[in-house]
Amino acid sequence: MNILAITSTSPWPATHGAAIRNGLLLEALASEHRVDLVTLDRPGAPPVPAPSCMGRIIQVRAAPPKPWRRLLGGWRGGVPDLLIRHGSRILRGRVQMLLSDGEYHAVHVAQAQLAPLIHDAWTAAPRTCERPRVVYDAHNIEWMLQRMLAGTSTSPRAWWARRQAGLLRQVEAWIAQTVDLAVASSPDDRAGLAALGAKAPTYIPHPVRTGKAKPGTDGRAEHPRVLFAANFAYRPNIMAAEWLFGRVWPTVARRIPSAELRVVGPRSEGLHPIAPVGSILGGTVDDIDREYERCWLAVSPTSVAAGAPYKVLSALAAGRPVVARAQGYVGLPTRDGIGVALASGPDEFVEEVTTLATDPAVCAQAAEAGFAFVKSEHAAAVVGQQVLDAYAGLPEPAAAGAVR
Repeated sequence: MNILAITSTSPWPATHGAAIRNGLLLEALASEHRVDLVTLDRPGAPPVPAPSCMGRIIQVRAAPPKPWRRLLGGWRGGVPDLLIRHGSRILRGRVQMLLSDGEYHAVHVAQAQLAPLIHDAWTAAPRTCERPRVVYDAHNIEWMLQRMLAGTSTSPRAWWARRQAGLLRQVEAWIAQTVDLAVASSPDDRAGLAALGAKAPTYIPHPVRTGKAKPGTDGRAEHPRVLFAANFAYRPNIMAAEWLFGRVWPTVARRIPSAELRVVGPRSEGLHPIAPVGSILGGTVDDIDREYERCWLAVSPTSVAAGAPYKVLSALAAGRPVVARAQGYVGLPTRDGIGVALASGPDEFVEEVTTLATDPAVCAQAAEAGFAFVKSEHAAAVVGQQVLDAYAGLPEPAAAGAVR
């Protein structure tokens, strides 16, 4: 099968959750199929360091839209800001050109911001060929995220989030009802896609790489290091950093003076004005696995989330326990014994971090449990087989040019 994949950011290097999922799923597909990739990037971005199993890699560079265009489109134009931010005529033109050759049997579209490309996949194939089947990998339900943001924000952010939620719900309903296969990253999101009208949506969990046979303490920093890794171009992660910096870390630092808070990920260096004493901002890192190996434990203080939190899964895969804020912990089991301690408020969060940083036995037990859970349910090999099975079960294509 020839597959054309389209992503809004490069999957490699895997500097954030969306890139990790996209990269590992595409590598799994490339193990049995020919997979070409068209990815959107910003001017000046380096070439994509893609694995050898991939086919053609086409990197489309486009400057971000002006703020006035985003505001006008979201306020009067009825277009979700998510689509405007990731929109590119050059990207659409390149995809349409590739599809016009009629050589692709399937088109893999990652995330709702690329909704216009789903329309193109339905219409751009030549009339003499069968149209490609369209697979939509949702990652999360965007309209629900905006609804949650509206409940935690104040005007005008709350108004804007409510507006975006309504617009995105219309777009995501159209996607769910149009594509041949809708894929969710959590059971809750699978139900969300079904509620939007998707027929038989499929749950494919987030894949992660698991290297060690058994987690341990090798490579840990000399002093207790707590890691917060996230994409800080994403508003909920900025809100999480504000909460962690202001309401949690000062108390942890008083209890454990030698503790270090390390914050890494895209745009994390922009948090410098609010960063507390005892914290280090690492920016975008090339080797996120090394960051997890060096930490003692990881934290996920996000209160608004959907899908499943990659910051949790990546830590568990590295053999590190996690303290997560209960309000933003979705898409993963809440049962005991998977290496995740849930905390509802700042005091409880402090207690859990302190315990894991000062009690080696508790920390080791949580690390082993989390590693075992991830290896059995989220390992790249396990999830890779699931995505291959999903593609094997795609329905037969309809005539070219047909639009639902």
